[in-house]
Amino acid sequence: MKTYLIFTTGRTGSDYLNSCLDNVNNVMTFSGYFIYYEFFKDKNELILTKNLLTIFFKKYNHLFSFNKVENINTNINVNKIRKFFLKNYTKKYISRKDFLENIYIAYHQTLKRKITKKTVLVYHSHNIEHTEEFLKDFPNSKIFITIRDPRANLRSGIYNWFKYDPKNLVHMDHVYFYIKRIREDLDYILNKKNKKLFIKIEESNLKKTKDKIFKFLNLKFDKNIYKSTLASKVWYGDKVSRGNLASQQFNRLGRINKSRNPEQWKKTFTKLEIKFFSLIYYKYQKFGYKISRVTFLERIKLLFYCFLPMSFEKITFLQKNFSIKRRLRNYFYYLKRVFYFAFIVLLIR
Repeated sequence: MKTYLIFTTGRTGSDYLNSCLDNVNNVMTFSGYFIYYEFFKDKNELILTKNLLTIFFKKYNHLFSFNKVENINTNINVNKIRKFFLKNYTKKYISRKDFLENIYIAYHQTLKRKITKKTVLVYHSHNIEHTEEFLKDFPNSKIFITIRDPRANLRSGIYNWFKYDPKNLVHMDHVYFYIKRIREDLDYILNKKNKKLFIKIEESNLKKTKDKIFKFLNLKFDKNIYKSTLASKVWYGDKVSRGNLASQQFNRLGRINKSRNPEQWKKTFTKLEIKFFSLIYYKYQKFGYKISRVTFLERIKLLFYCFLPMSFEKITFLQKNFSIKRRLRNYFYYLKRVFYFAFIVLLIR
């Protein structure tokens, strides 16, 4: 069976791509994200099959019922998945690679979908570690990479998560993590030798993009690619994106809402912040994003400004409910961000 991986570089529409592939003929996706290898010590370990299923369904019950983050109730019969799984895989012990393949097949059968010789498996990864582990089991996999204007990506990753979980994520550790991932996830995936297809969220609903996806999958075009679903149920976008019904990301057909402004970041970030991002995320130019050049004199100026908090960072310092330990941790990650920027300003070519 051919395997594919969806790799995200932040808030870039990877969930949307996964949901668009949900009902496509000869494509096996899943009803959400899970870490299949976490139950094993390494890729060679074998564990009891029935025990594994019990643990898996307990931990990931939300994928088959109400998923709070994805804001959908897939209502899938777990007992049927287990039954199909044990019918297909009769060995007492199982490896993590066999587990992933068979949980997908059983899930697919439960939804009454056909499996043919052309059927491919698409696994949705959420970070570098998950990708590395998947490629240990499936080294020849082709990779879909979802990308977005890095400034819009950062705006969504900071402010949408702030709104969704202000108690835990209005903090510099989240800010530092997100600033880095947009840059370093791209660096990581560019160095992978696997066959790759980059998909810009701004062009994700265009016919030419859909055609590229099917060519990459080596499958015939299926118009179901235009619908966003999970377990065949229309998916309107996760709660992090939606915020409220008036701003939901997808319309009732499960398609991207074109009314959303892709350049809202211009109003959100200051000119100085945007200049920093032009330097940090310059590699996104290769995908057609308009990122201005930073001159040598501007770089010297930016070096001094590294030590000033950005507009969204100031929000973390205004939190009144922080304990002393949490506040110190906030300053610690702020300093890490300062040195991260300074390192890039000094060393980047």
